[in-house]
Amino acid sequence: MSYIKACIYLDNSATSRYKPRAVIKAVERELKCSANAGRGGHKASIRAGMIIEECRERINAVTFDGYAVMTKSCTEALNTAIFGKSRFGKIITSVFEHNSVLRPLERLRSKGANVVHISSPSGVITPDILRAHLSADTSLVVLSEMSNVTGTVQPIDDLGALLYDKGIPFIVDAAQSLGHTTSSYKGVSMLAGAGHKGLHGPQGTGFLVCAKDYVPTPLIYGGTGTDSASLVQPLSPPEGLESGTLNAAGIAGLSEGIRWSVKHKESIVRRITELSAELIDGLKSIPQVKLYTDNLNGVVSFNIGDLSSSETADILDAEYGIAVRAGLHCAPLIHKWLGTLRRGAVRASIGVCNTSKDVEALLRAVSAIAARKG
Repeated sequence: MSYIKACIYLDNSATSRYKPRAVIKAVERELKCSANAGRGGHKASIRAGMIIEECRERINAVTFDGYAVMTKSCTEALNTAIFGKSRFGKIITSVFEHNSVLRPLERLRSKGANVVHISSPSGVITPDILRAHLSADTSLVVLSEMSNVTGTVQPIDDLGALLYDKGIPFIVDAAQSLGHTTSSYKGVSMLAGAGHKGLHGPQGTGFLVCAKDYVPTPLIYGGTGTDSASLVQPLSPPEGLESGTLNAAGIAGLSEGIRWSVKHKESIVRRITELSAELIDGLKSIPQVKLYTDNLNGVVSFNIGDLSSSETADILDAEYGIAVRAGLHCAPLIHKWLGTLRRGAVRASIGVCNTSKDVEALLRAVSAIAARKG
């Protein structure tokens, strides 16, 4: 199969195109010197374990001082967080969530849980809005920090402070936000992250950070490298939540991705902010364009005239060599809220690899499509 490279890649919210050289080298080095961490006392196994522990420390540095469980994706991390405790009473989430939150909660709803989807006219869930929905039987709140459709960022620290004071567990989906935002995550019980987006790590890497006093039950049972004489799954974290062989090569790459992203965070955020502003201003000036974004976080969603989002995206790809994401972005309730459930939206998502020339090319293409199809 030939290697296909889009001329202009604007789908960084799905996965970041740019991977630092240090990430690629770390993955390659670990693949050449493969060993199973925690499954032996020889030097190679110990070395692999040290790389994983270093990655855990770097994850803590960009989240909070809990314990980091390595997963294959943010989705797995969210499932572990949501299903890892007996859930009772009211569970609060929002209409702005990804299906990685909505579908596990729908499973709980089908078993009798009272799942409530809240919203706000601005897209921001303020402490006052959340407080109005809390009740004596509220047992859990699950919210994304940053929307993968509009780029709206929730005030996680303020919400966390409210919930911590009330003793209500708080799960945060940080798939889109890590690498871009400055939250301290105080008051957060568990945070799920993706390694392959704003942290510039490999696909197939994710993690769940848990408060030290918050231990979910495992989703998967099996070998952990600990307490091997027992047929009972050890519950001590993080190993008790990591049955099976960890993706050491991916984790090595993720560790380097975090290091690089932290080092260059200021310049990354500045570039994404500037390009987002340029793209949004340009789209506002094109007749026929309906814009669904007013945030400068690199996530810009729009439609052209009465074209379906998939038709627009296909034209951009086939005729202009521009890769964007069309459809519902695995977030149906926010599209219902936006009024785009039937045709979805076109999402252009900016990464550190993009330039002003990329934005200009997209604007020229959108203007030409609008003129032709309007």
